Parts: sequence; C-alpha cells; structure tokens
Amino acid sequence: MTPRVVPLLAALVLALFAPPAHAGPAEHRRWTPTPGHHAADGFAVPVSRRVTYSVTTRGAITASLEVFRRLAQETYDDPRGWRNGGVEFRRVRRGGSFTLVLAAARTVPSFSSSCSSTWSCRVGRYVIINQERWLHASPAWNAAGRSLRDYRHLVVNHETGHWLGRGHASCPAGGRPAPVMMQQSKGTNGCRFNPWPLPWEAAGVRGR
Repeated sequence: MTPRVVPLLAALVLALFAPPAHAGPAEHRRWTPTPGHHAADGFAVPVSRRVTYSVTTRGAITASLEVFRRLAQETYDDPRGWRNGGVEFRRVRRGGSFTLVLAAARTVPSFSSSCSSTWSCRVGRYVIINQERWLHASPAWNAAGRSLRDYRHLVVNHETGHWLGRGHASCPAGGRPAPVMMQQSKGTNGCRFNPWPLPWEAAGVRGR
C-alpha cells in the first residue's frame, strides 16, 4: 500500500464512524417534514386517530392564505404537537372532520355570541383563527419576547385542542411550561410561555 493511500483510508474510517455533531436542545431544533412524508413515519407514538380538515376564510383577509395553510400543517405534523398524542392530520380540499378558518377579527363573533373579535375561537366543527392574532400575536406574548411563528403554533394547537375535546388548563406552578390549553394569549400567571401540548395533554387525546 502506498504512503498516500493510508491517510485517505484513515480519513474515510473517521468519517464513517465519527459521532454526529450535537444538534442542540430539542426546543431549539426546527422539524420540517419532507415532501411526501407522512406524520406517522419514524414516530415513537403510533397513529391512533386520523383526521382530515379543510381550510377556508371569512371576511376580508390580508394575510397570506398560502402561509396560513403551510404553517398550520407544519404545526400538525410537528412531533411536539398533537401528533405526540397519536393524531395525524391531513388537509383535504373540502369538508373533512373539521374546518380551519382564518377569519377577519370583526367576523369571529358571527360564529357564536361566545366568540370575541379580540381572540380566536372554536365553535362546533370550526377552528377559528383570528386574523389580528395571526398577524400580530398578543400583547402578553409579545411582551415576553416570544416569536410570531411560535404564537402561530400556539393558537393553532390551542384551538384545535378544543376540537379534540380539551378544555382550558391553568398554570401548574410558577416557572414551569404553560399547558398549551392555558389561555396564554392573555398571560401565563407565572408559567413559561409554551406553544406545544405538554406530555400529559398529548396523552389525553390518545384513543379518543
């Protein structure tokens, strides 16, 4: 074997067997599904429920509907979300198990007198995202310095959680992550802002 070949072989062996670079804490890693990827692939929690949903709008919409659709599906596919409860979401053109609505703020109360033009809402099959919140998050969220993208994950997870049968939750103890079903848009009462279902919240939708 020539002297040049030995260093090349050594470099090849190191490349094959070296440990992967540290990716950092899970909360800082962004999970992006690849085209054609199904949410069930490679997950520790098997799919126990498959639901379909369609997307529509109500009122004058200035936000990008393409971005709304994409980020909603990313929220549903993320392993930190309701997918951790065994729920797989697939968007369809019409109908489906529920309807995800991007609604102009003034139209939100048209779904029910219990809904407010200030916040998002869920009524029957309708998971209603208030466009004002989608575009600007909420004062409490912004004051904590959290990102708009995370707020969008929060509001989709929270209102969809209602459709999945989850009620509102409260802060379990100061300094701990807030349940996603807490009304974090209004504040967290000492908990840390958190856009994803806690493990016990995700476990609560398994097998429903």
